[in-house]
Amino acid sequence: MAKKFKFNHETLDFDEVRSTVLGFVRQGMVWLLVGLLFLVGYYALFAQFFSTPQEQRLAEVNHTLSDAYQKLLGQHEQIQKLVGDMELKDADIYRHIFETESPYISAAAEEKSDLIAIERTDNITLTRQTKSGIDRLDSIISRQTARLKNLVEQAQGNPSLQSMPASQPVHNNDLRRIAATYGMRIHPFYKVFKMHSGIDFTAPLGADVYATGNAAVESVHNNLRSSGITVTLSHSNGYSTTYAHLLKANVSPGAKVKRGDVIGLVGNSGRSTAPHLHYEVHKDDHTVNPMHYFFKDITPEDYQMLMRIAASKGQSFD
Repeated sequence: MAKKFKFNHETLDFDEVRSTVLGFVRQGMVWLLVGLLFLVGYYALFAQFFSTPQEQRLAEVNHTLSDAYQKLLGQHEQIQKLVGDMELKDADIYRHIFETESPYISAAAEEKSDLIAIERTDNITLTRQTKSGIDRLDSIISRQTARLKNLVEQAQGNPSLQSMPASQPVHNNDLRRIAATYGMRIHPFYKVFKMHSGIDFTAPLGADVYATGNAAVESVHNNLRSSGITVTLSHSNGYSTTYAHLLKANVSPGAKVKRGDVIGLVGNSGRSTAPHLHYEVHKDDHTVNPMHYFFKDITPEDYQMLMRIAASKGQSFD
């Protein structure tokens, strides 16, 4: 080992530095600390840009689980939407055909607590629980489908259901022809809020007007100061419908009509501001909201849109 020397300012000469045990220990500690710092830096740099085989496998498993969960979550949302649509349709059928509320509990409510719980779990458990939730929803759909099929079979053999006013009286597939809905509306002549007992459909002059259910023609009259040329149909189970402001009536009192038959043409007769059809539904001599009886030719999404339209306050045409 090379000797070390230290300059002595008093003698102006170099004195040999003799090593001690304590000096060796201190020097070893310094080198050890430098080595540890180097190893830590090297490991951090390696871990930043490179992965061990085990980390690569874990990353692949995590990616697979993440993809599987996203797919299950998408299926879960689609099935929940389907169940919600079926519940709306089911409730609509029970409300207007059987005049009672649907006895079935909402599947969406049953699933809500499960979704809150699985948010606090790990990936594997989360995937398993989501799969289990989808299986339960699928079971609910199967039961609900069987119920609806049974209702359809009953309806096909029930003549009174064919008489119920269950469709729209004019072509209105895009729902854009509804100008004024049932409820308090601004009167077009008096400019005050008055009860509007039906729905106003805008349509071209001379457009076909259809019977909304099997019925007998109760009356055909022309009131120039109010409803103009008006047809009233008498359905079964206490239902009747009124079609007002017609250009022409194609039926006469006592005639039998079926749902979809053309009973008149859209007009502007009577006290009216523009060509339109004023349509009313009566149950046991009381007016009811016709929107609740369009379940035959609209979807649950259409029904929700109609409810939003009905919530807006507008001016009627008559």
